[in-house]
Amino acid sequence: RMANFLRAQTGARSLAPREGDDADAVLSRAEAALRAADLPGALTELDALSPTAAAPLAEWRAQAEQRLAALAALAGVQAQLERDGE
Repeated sequence: RMANFLRAQTGARSLAPREGDDADAVLSRAEAALRAADLPGALTELDALSPTAAAPLAEWRAQAEQRLAALAALAGVQAQLERDGE
């Protein structure tokens, strides 16, 4: 209980991924996914946040989704070029 109290008072977050559905647990797993270069996984984890907790991440999320769309488009162009080159 003391650790939870101190975490709440200081705004500290978990540094290691942990189970649970509270914002701290969700963010810890999303951060772990990002460290593993798993942007889709991070976005999936963030889906579990409440609207209030997700609001400050809205701009970052939009940019991450744009990046994923751009990477998918690039993969499509590369695949088309490979087909055309055969």
